[in-house]
Parts: sequence; structure tokens; C-alpha cells
Amino acid sequence: MNASHFQERWEIYGFIASYKHLYPIAKMCKVFKVSRSSFYRWYRAGPSKRALEHSLFTDLIKNEFDLSKQRYGFTKIAEQLKRKGHCISRSREAKIMRANNWVSKHKRKFKSITDSNHSYPVCRNLLNRNFNPSRLNEA
Repeated sequence: MNASHFQERWEIYGFIASYKHLYPIAKMCKVFKVSRSSFYRWYRAGPSKRALEHSLFTDLIKNEFDLSKQRYGFTKIAEQLKRKGHCISRSREAKIMRANNWVSKHKRKFKSITDSNHSYPVCRNLLNRNFNPSRLNEA
């Protein structure tokens, strides 16, 4: 696995932290071209304020999305969160929803496609639900 698979530096650090029991940290840092000191600084610091906010907003958005039976998009969910006192921009919320593949379901209106009141001729029912005739070319 190389560094191009990861988008952010913290993803590299997370990978190193999760595999530190299998491989030496110094070797993984060398492979990913990050310094050991920056990894250890990240490891001791814990999650950032933005990362904590991101996880909080992800939980709130998921809750609202499920309450709406997965019908609300990011605009309506942003309105709901603002009513509840949470300040989040629509673009940030849209990014979170896109990252988690949460897409609103659209309920279609019922449309009748059978017109029973037509003036066209109706054919006789020759088979009368007998789909297995006794000989060939009977029906």
C-alpha cells in the first residue's frame, strides 16, 4: 500500500496507528514518507476539534435522515438542525451526506395506467385460463 491511496496526512497516521502491532512504526513512516515525530505528535494529541465536530454532525445528520425516513435532502436537514440550535452550513452537510452515501428517496405519486372506460373493442376470452390445451393448435 502506498501513500497515494490516502487523501489526507491524518489518514496515513491512522493507518500507521492501526497497524503498529504488525509492523514497526519507523518502517511505516519511512514507507509513507512522514516523520516519526509528526506521527507521535498526532498520536498523543488525539482527535482535533474539527474531527470531533465532524463526528458530532455526522451523528446528528444520520439521526435526522432516519427520522425523515430517508426522504429529506441536505437542505431540509440543515433547516431542521438550525431549528434545533446546531450551526452547520449546507455545503458541509452535503459533503458529509455524500461521503456516507446518504441520498434522499423520492416518493412518486400514484398514477393509474389502466383506462377501463375506453371505447375500443374487447377480444373474446378464448383460452379461459386453460394454458395447457389437450392437442396442438386447439386454442
